[in-house]
Amino acid sequence: MLKLIRILKSFIFPVTIFTILTLIGVIMTINAVYIMYANNSESAIYSAIIIPITISIIGLYILDRLLLKKISYIKLMIGEIVFIVITFFIFIYQSSTIDINFYTNEDYVLVLFDSHENSMSKFNKKRIFGKEYDVYDTNIIHLNSEISFRKDLRINVPKQWESFTQNRSIYEKDGDSIKYIFSRRNIMNMPYKIDNRYFIDSLINEVKLK
Repeated sequence: MLKLIRILKSFIFPVTIFTILTLIGVIMTINAVYIMYANNSESAIYSAIIIPITISIIGLYILDRLLLKKISYIKLMIGEIVFIVITFFIFIYQSSTIDINFYTNEDYVLVLFDSHENSMSKFNKKRIFGKEYDVYDTNIIHLNSEISFRKDLRINVPKQWESFTQNRSIYEKDGDSIKYIFSRRNIMNMPYKIDNRYFIDSLINEVKLK
């Protein structure tokens, strides 16, 4: 019995950052599983996120216990703090986005990637790594073609749109090609269809002629 107690103490003491994180992770996992079975299958998304994170933390906690036998407690605590800070900034960087926020009463917005200017100068800093561009005066904008390749680019339609359809494609005519993102508001009993290819191509052609 005493041997078992010593083993249990070695898994808890001395308390490190990962001791606390592991405890929190286990509690959140138990809560997630309970919610999943008590409510409905939609809650499984919560569990699908929490459980892998908790497993990763437990793995790091086991490493934490092994390192305690080889290096001093202070050095380990400093190392864990540095590790957590670096991991935090990596997560923030990977989840950062470049947002284009439209504020318009029109039923569609169009982003054309045909500009030769430095479009990033139009964007303002958002949080640590993100950027955003607020568009108030029009529902059609022109950006540099290089931005179209960015996977972190998001087109945020007007907030009053309850639902919308978004189309990413390429306009081609006379050997010329332009990438674009077309978003339109979903409206019941819309008197005209603005999401068909003919309308979009005609719109882009009209914009190019201006």
